[in-house]
Amino acid sequence: MSVDRQLSGDPLPSLTRLKWLAIIAPVAFLAIVGYMLHGPFHEAFHEFPVFLYVMAFLTVAVSAFSFLVFAIVGKLEQRILNQNRELAALLAVGRAVTSPLSYADQFAQALDAVLSVSSAEAVELWLVDEAGDLTLEQHRGVTEATRRGAKLRRGEGLPGLALQRDEMVHATALASESRLLRSVLVDLGFTTFAALPLRYGTTTVGVMAVGSRDDDALSTIAEQRLLEGIGRELAVAIENAHLHGRVLDRAVLEERERLARELHDSLAQLLGYVNTQTMAIKKLLASGQDEEARLQVAEMEANAKRVYREVREAILGLRSARPGLVSSLQSYLAGLALISGAAPALEVSEEAAAFRLPDAVEIQLTRIIQEALTNVRKHAKARSASVTLGVQEDRLLVRIEDDGCGFDPARPVRTGWPHFGLQTMKERAHAVGGTFAVESVPGVGTRVLVQVPGNSTAGGVHADSDR
Repeated sequence: MSVDRQLSGDPLPSLTRLKWLAIIAPVAFLAIVGYMLHGPFHEAFHEFPVFLYVMAFLTVAVSAFSFLVFAIVGKLEQRILNQNRELAALLAVGRAVTSPLSYADQFAQALDAVLSVSSAEAVELWLVDEAGDLTLEQHRGVTEATRRGAKLRRGEGLPGLALQRDEMVHATALASESRLLRSVLVDLGFTTFAALPLRYGTTTVGVMAVGSRDDDALSTIAEQRLLEGIGRELAVAIENAHLHGRVLDRAVLEERERLARELHDSLAQLLGYVNTQTMAIKKLLASGQDEEARLQVAEMEANAKRVYREVREAILGLRSARPGLVSSLQSYLAGLALISGAAPALEVSEEAAAFRLPDAVEIQLTRIIQEALTNVRKHAKARSASVTLGVQEDRLLVRIEDDGCGFDPARPVRTGWPHFGLQTMKERAHAVGGTFAVESVPGVGTRVLVQVPGNSTAGGVHADSDR
């Protein structure tokens, strides 16, 4: 079906027919007039009163024809303007649901578009929850009495009925509508109401409900098709929100498993070491080697403090994890300063502060930076270190530098540091479509370079805003 039929509900007057009408009708009219003036009755038409009547008739006929053509053109122009407005609304919704905005903002823009291009005075977005029922996510217009988080069971009310039937439900004369559960709509003066399911593939992910206080509103095929078009875009946004949640849950689970392994390994090693050292110290004391026993106790104390610091760093990494890479790093570095007495410097360009990262990328990048800084503390023997964030085209650049002992990247050891630590960071970067590189010179220092993809945002620091 053509776009003009989808949006207008009935076909526009054919431009081809209009063109032929504008050509053939004048020619035919002139031919008839010429025949009348030069045919068998030409003498009668040349007499003064008759000639005057003929001229008046010609003037009226030409004016009527001109008004007819301009009326048709005006109707075409108005319909085209309406189509452009409606297509602009669909485009706005499409951009909103693919933009780096939060999903709440995407839904809000879509609902605002419904109010701007339709006769609806109120619109609601209901999402299907895990139980298969409806939860009110957002609403716009004069239905402020309906609170976010309201519930409707499948088949309950007009939105629930649309979910159950999996088709649009359109009702008029709401005051006498037995299926309506919310009398507040009638109290607000609503007379028409429509609820249409939002489908993504074969799955219904929500319901969009619209209402108006105009008896004739929401009844044209064109308007219903427009709402269906917006509904399709909304369904995509809802499904993206679901996928986003699942990806984030998976990332959180993986991080928990990793931290559990690290904490288990650290504590298990410490407990095993303490057990061995305790037995050794007992033997030294029993044999009268008090000085050697004191040295062993001091060594055990130092190792316990080291593991304690590592555990605190792991807990700090969890506590400092928050939406926004920059704020998360600031929190982490502030905590690191309390633990170790000093923290690397953080430098963030304006472009990097306004750079938006998907949550999965942000989580992996945060862990890469934390692991790199842990390596600096454990192995680099550095006097200073820094973390720098910048932007190049559509990628975020991260540089972690230190002035420590460095190492030879061309001759990594087969086990231990830096082989395993660097390999883990490299795998994290590659997992989110990024790159990872290390530059190091023995006795000079080490530089870790990471690039990850993302979307920059205009007009706000999304990386540090609530999501």
